[in-house]
Amino acid sequence: MKIVDIIFLVGILTTTCCLIFIPRRIYGLLNPIIMVLILIALVQVLTEGYYWQYLPSYLLIMMVILVSVLLKTHDSKVKKTLIRFTLLVMTLAALIPWIIFIPVPSLTKVHSKYEVGTRIFRWVDVDREEQITVDPQDKRNVVVQAWYPIEENEAGIHSFYLDGLGNLPEKIGIIPRRIFDHYGQVDTHAILNAPPSKVREQWPVIIFLTGNGASRAFYTSVVTGLASRGYVVLAIDHPYESMVTQLADGKIVSTIEVHPQGDPDLLNFMEARMDLRLADIKFVLNQLENRKGSNDDFILSLDQNRIAIAGHSLGGATAAVAMAYDLRIKAAVNIDGTLYGELPKPNGTRPFLLLESKKDGSERFLRYEKGNKKLFSHFGGGYRYEISDADHYSFTDAPLLLAFPTRFVAGRILSFGNAPAKTHTITVDFLTTFFDSAINDRLPDMTSLSDRYPNTIRKPID
Repeated sequence: MKIVDIIFLVGILTTTCCLIFIPRRIYGLLNPIIMVLILIALVQVLTEGYYWQYLPSYLLIMMVILVSVLLKTHDSKVKKTLIRFTLLVMTLAALIPWIIFIPVPSLTKVHSKYEVGTRIFRWVDVDREEQITVDPQDKRNVVVQAWYPIEENEAGIHSFYLDGLGNLPEKIGIIPRRIFDHYGQVDTHAILNAPPSKVREQWPVIIFLTGNGASRAFYTSVVTGLASRGYVVLAIDHPYESMVTQLADGKIVSTIEVHPQGDPDLLNFMEARMDLRLADIKFVLNQLENRKGSNDDFILSLDQNRIAIAGHSLGGATAAVAMAYDLRIKAAVNIDGTLYGELPKPNGTRPFLLLESKKDGSERFLRYEKGNKKLFSHFGGGYRYEISDADHYSFTDAPLLLAFPTRFVAGRILSFGNAPAKTHTITVDFLTTFFDSAINDRLPDMTSLSDRYPNTIRKPID
């Protein structure tokens, strides 16, 4: 919230509370106070724009104006009590939007060595028909947002947080689009289309995969942190699975899910979704290889002999399976992901890390545990660490979209996004420590790193 937002909100709430609890003391000052509140509201709208969160506050100003008249004309104790009760209800209504959602969220900034740039590729695989839509002419789109080191003090504008801002569908997942009205102001901590840093001739690459149905935007805190440590991070959006994606032709598309009959646990559905993601990853790797001879400075800055992969939830499991199939990928990290389907024949020991939140003993956990044991067996071992105060959503930006009161309740009671900033920092540290060694054929010193964070626990892999 900006200063003018805070002043306006505090001013109107203080005024109404005084009218409710000490009306006689404030009544003589009510007219000038109303004029000041109207002036602040105008300044707020002119400088920051209209926020839907302020609608109850605007109505509250009108109610205060009405009260200033009613207090003059009504001496009835019952009517005054009714007025105070109405003010109380409207005051609570004015508070509720600010208790739930933040108009312009602040993302976690875990930058360290480098400033960060970003650019977006919207590629079309002309050899693959789109499986999810009904139009036989549709070809498979794959959207990749690159985050990478740039020179210090590079000038430019920050990238938009979310695809399709200004032209979103009515809902993004279960969230009304109105929530995202001012997300164009979100600071992604990255400069759009800035040239890559020349400190190194080439930079190692991390492919990053999202959770099921999630947009790449909701991992901005983590991927910018990885980029600031000296990696080019390629975050992939899978159209028609992601909450919202802008295709190469400019079309904005959202999630389409058709669940097959006879699949009550959706295991076959999830396996098919993972297969589609694997095809998207292979396409991205092929795109990078095919452009080696181009004059694009960005493509030339990629060290294609040092490619790693990581992901969260379904993206984490897919990352591990992608490495199992593709020798171009040198190391993989699964963040809280459950395996669906089977693995190919093992092709030797491969660097693998499982980073997870605290788990319960539910049936879903048993599938999770069984699948990750298969992965450790397939790769000939690996590392497993638990962040004990994190939950599944702590690895994402989703908790940061909530105002502090709701975030606190969601994290502590509902296990939704507890301690996100701490989890983002730990995640970036674990991934970079692991990848720095793994892609250079060295053993990572995970023990020393874990000792720095008392809430991380090394767990057995068998």
